[in-house]
Amino acid sequence: YLDMDGVLCDFNKAFTPLRELEGYDHKAFQKAVMEKHIFEDLNFMPDAHELLNHVAKLKDVDIQILTSVGTYNIEQGTEAKRQKLLWLKKQGIIYPANFVRIKTEKSDYATPESILIDDSIGCISPFIEKGGNGILHVNATDSIRMLDSTILKIKTCQELGSERTRDQ
Repeated sequence: YLDMDGVLCDFNKAFTPLRELEGYDHKAFQKAVMEKHIFEDLNFMPDAHELLNHVAKLKDVDIQILTSVGTYNIEQGTEAKRQKLLWLKKQGIIYPANFVRIKTEKSDYATPESILIDDSIGCISPFIEKGGNGILHVNATDSIRMLDSTILKIKTCQELGSERTRDQ
């Protein structure tokens, strides 16, 4: 799973000027989503293409988006989802997109074979606690290195598991 904000697109660059004008609270975020449509025109993170190009070459790996709308408010969440889907479409990113209300809910997608690349420790820690594999994204180069290593570890465990099953 690839996170959007902070991994693929630069939410902070767009939101920081709004936060500086109005201060940060839930109303400022709601206004950014509902009135400014903030998620529609975000810039790519500087090295997002490097990461996307790498995952596109992975064989036998199901790549998906896992992102948070950042609210329990149904109307705001629906609008954030619409904007994020539009952003993905505009960028030509065709991976299936999964949406959660808040970042800790990403852990609902955790399995021993799943990997989450996210820039928030608040997403990674619960994901790992529920049995998934988490990569705290700082830059594409490090995330790619850790991703390849994690995929190898998962495949090795799967092969060992099937060997044990055959031997029994």
